[in-house]
Amino acid sequence: MALDIEATLGPLQGMIGQLAPKARGALIEELVEEVLRERPDAASRKAMVLDLVVAEALREAPLPSRVRASPKLARCIAALPEASLALARDTVAVAEAILMAPEMSDEALLAICTADRQEHMRIIARRQALSGPLADAIARVGESATVALLVRNPGARPSAAGFSLIAERLGSDPAIRALIAQRSDCPPDIARAAKAADEVLTGEALNDAVTRLAEKRDFLPAVDLIMRAIGRDREAGRKLIDRDDEKALGAVCHVAGIDAHIYEALVHAWRVAGGRPLTDIHKTPVRFRLMRTAEIDRIVSRLPLARVRPPIGFPV
Repeated sequence: MALDIEATLGPLQGMIGQLAPKARGALIEELVEEVLRERPDAASRKAMVLDLVVAEALREAPLPSRVRASPKLARCIAALPEASLALARDTVAVAEAILMAPEMSDEALLAICTADRQEHMRIIARRQALSGPLADAIARVGESATVALLVRNPGARPSAAGFSLIAERLGSDPAIRALIAQRSDCPPDIARAAKAADEVLTGEALNDAVTRLAEKRDFLPAVDLIMRAIGRDREAGRKLIDRDDEKALGAVCHVAGIDAHIYEALVHAWRVAGGRPLTDIHKTPVRFRLMRTAEIDRIVSRLPLARVRPPIGFPV
């Protein structure tokens, strides 16, 4: 029946397509008001017709009209599923009311969870309840900030596979590690690994860990480990990176006991990540060994002191 309706409405949709933007906006608002007044059954022919007409009218309608229509449409999602999905894919200002609506199905929300819609997924991650498949979809493609919102939400229920994905993709982020470690539903082996990763490494263990991270070009986590080893806040390491200060990084590595050739691999990963030239990379170990003690002490003394470390299982 839906196909018959679409064929019948073809000429009408063509007329809607020719409307000026303001006229489209007025049409949307009037149609949504009509649905709210009459509350047609979702399976009725009238609801199907209105759904198709509103979905067509939403194309290129003015932003203010879409913003005004969104909270109203969020109250009649079952009757207007196509129009609701169109708004859910819209800009965040339009989509938020739809994405937070209790009536939105997992199937519709899963269609929104793509890597290029991080802001939309952050809204979804704050919903009062998230099923396993929906939480896992966000775990699969969400950035750190998106996944952090998901893991903080006690109503989200990632599966064991979802927690494993988070640990595998984003386990190098200390905040993510701390968040998954404090979840009571996190598999014990993943929680233990997250807590162990926050231990302060020194000596050979530190050198080995930094080497592995440099080989994978995971530069930021490697610097975080080094800063933790010398008792400094990881934000101090981020500042060195922002300044492209290889000499300061060398001083920090000296104090942490990092080997010269590991430092070379670290600088190589840093330059590759930043798209910087590698022409003199072979000189790095030599410069590293020639650093003077007084210079090293001066650089390290200017680094911010470490903050008081919170108990394991809380964000850093």
